[in-house]
Amino acid sequence: MTKSILHRDRSSNNVAAGLAALVFILPLGSQAAERSESSYSRPLTAHDCIAIALGESPAVKASRYDVLSEAQEVRAAEGLALPQLTGSAGYQLFSGSRTGKFSIVNLGDSGGVSLNTVGLGAVEIYSARLSYSLFKDGSILGLNNPPAIAEKKAKKQALAWTVNLTREEVIYRITDEFILTVSARNRTALSQRRVELLEQSVAITEEQQKQGLKLPIDIKVAKDQLSGAQNLAKLLRQQAVAGSLELSRSLGLPSTSELALSSTLPDPPDPPPTAEQLLGGALARHPSLQVQRATIDQAKQNYRLERFRLYPSVSLAGSATYIDDFSPANGSLFFGGITVSVPIFDFGAQLATARSKLMTYKAEQARLFSVADDVTYAVLKAYESIYALSHNILGLQEDISKAERDVQVIRSQQQQGIAEPLTAIEKELHLIAKQDELAGVSERRLTLYAFLQKAAGGSWKWIP
Repeated sequence: MTKSILHRDRSSNNVAAGLAALVFILPLGSQAAERSESSYSRPLTAHDCIAIALGESPAVKASRYDVLSEAQEVRAAEGLALPQLTGSAGYQLFSGSRTGKFSIVNLGDSGGVSLNTVGLGAVEIYSARLSYSLFKDGSILGLNNPPAIAEKKAKKQALAWTVNLTREEVIYRITDEFILTVSARNRTALSQRRVELLEQSVAITEEQQKQGLKLPIDIKVAKDQLSGAQNLAKLLRQQAVAGSLELSRSLGLPSTSELALSSTLPDPPDPPPTAEQLLGGALARHPSLQVQRATIDQAKQNYRLERFRLYPSVSLAGSATYIDDFSPANGSLFFGGITVSVPIFDFGAQLATARSKLMTYKAEQARLFSVADDVTYAVLKAYESIYALSHNILGLQEDISKAERDVQVIRSQQQQGIAEPLTAIEKELHLIAKQDELAGVSERRLTLYAFLQKAAGGSWKWIP
């Protein structure tokens, strides 16, 4: 039996740290998809399908790239808070009159050229500019953690936890598809046996009706039962084919209705964790709550950013310019200054923006309790359904034991020639009906275990 375990979630920092290495692995995904079908010499189990899907899922890949993208946004925000240095170079040609104002251009009066007229002049200009925000939007020389940078970090943290949620969603979907497909294939044998028995029942009833032992209504009832069993067998085959096609697409394999899957369903956890275990310390580490906490921090930083914009800002600007007119009269110009910008009056626009961000911050804080309630509700509903199905399974197992005994007794009587054929068929049909019902209920309970793992955010693992 597969053991259920409680484990500690990997922190978002560890998740983000591993993403840089994963980006080099992602381009190999298509090659892995081409080799995956041939590399498995045995039918795929649920663990195999999950392992392939986690490497091929577009949702997981997109989440990882989102984290990498936001990491670069953090670096960009940090760079904007530090000194900015730019440079430029230019070459200018000019000619014309009234050059008295171009004192830096020295043409002299040789050759009869007037000082106020330039036939063709040229200069080269080189400049460098420095801009440094000493205090702006909460940033002090760019050395602290201002709101603009803290907001980006909080968003990156939220995306890192979202990767965990996406991963659990993929695991749940693949597990559900695997269980439904394999269960439909396994139940096909029971449905086919039911059809065979009902065909025998129709034939026997028709023969007995010719002998006057059965009424025409008995034939109609038997044929209706046969038609229903044939339709059920057809639906199960269609479900198995559709499940194989969907599972092939999810695994990145060529679409086929004959996907090689193991006929063994995953064992239920023995025993499953209690609700107190999942809703105790594990709830505080649930990825959904971690995402919401990061969202709260992001809203808080946005509010701080808008509030700091109500304060004065101080910036340092400097420039150095060198001009060369290809003569001794060259020139250099240096400039430096500190600018203080003080917001005086904007009709309350910035104040209203800050208040809006404050309300958003408070809303996200209140939403944390709503997220916790949703997580608790999902876990408790899963437990409620699992307990109800477990009770039904116990009852069906008792019914199957009784039905198996009845079949053995009737077969023994049939060998002795004291049992009617129709009675033996009815007993076996009753046994098959209970076995099929048990298979369906067990299938639903397994999907609920998969849903419970998803609802727990991966803090409890049934299928890793």
